[in-house]
Amino acid sequence: MDKRLKIISITFGVVYVVIIGGVIYNEMADFWLGFKRGFESAQIDKETKTITSVSTIGYFYLTLTPTDGSRSFPDIMLNQLDGMPMKVEIENMVVGLSNAKELLPKGTVAIDVIMYVLAFFALFLMLFIPIQTFRIVRSITKDKIFNADNIRKLRFIGYALLTYFVADVIFNFLHHWIAARVIQVEGYVLRMSWENATLILFGLVVLMFAEVLKVSVRMKEEQDLTV
Repeated sequence: MDKRLKIISITFGVVYVVIIGGVIYNEMADFWLGFKRGFESAQIDKETKTITSVSTIGYFYLTLTPTDGSRSFPDIMLNQLDGMPMKVEIENMVVGLSNAKELLPKGTVAIDVIMYVLAFFALFLMLFIPIQTFRIVRSITKDKIFNADNIRKLRFIGYALLTYFVADVIFNFLHHWIAARVIQVEGYVLRMSWENATLILFGLVVLMFAEVLKVSVRMKEEQDLTV
């Protein structure tokens, strides 16, 4: 039984790291691009001694839905293989605006600060979760499965995933709020991104696994006392 649980746990840990690693890779690419562009665009006004809003760089990650409904294919593009036109529906788009500064409403500097705080907090969680997972897998390989330390680490991971999702929702909401005030795409409606919603499922599964392990530890302790 212990051997089977060990194999399942290690497999779960490896698959989990691969999946979360993919999410982190995609998020890190967007994060560093946004950070680099924002850092490059932030300028100090010599007269007012104030920092220009980093949002004025005008890079926006858009999630789109056709005005006429999903799978209405409102656009036409050329197929490079046969030269024939084909119907297209765009779901995601990255937009750069040179006049974003003039279009943005006042008060976006505060929103920028909140978004950057959320981004750095998410970066911390991105590093925290794989480290804790690796420590659990290493513990399992040493036959240290049923202990309170693993339960505590699993709970940390579960709560970290749920916290990351909340931070991601707030970040996407603020980003969508700004984008909706400077961009309108013909034939499409801007909507908020929910691409990381699966993190809720992963977080709840990890917390459930932690509770199962807790019950197993208690049963093992009772069995040892009986023997």
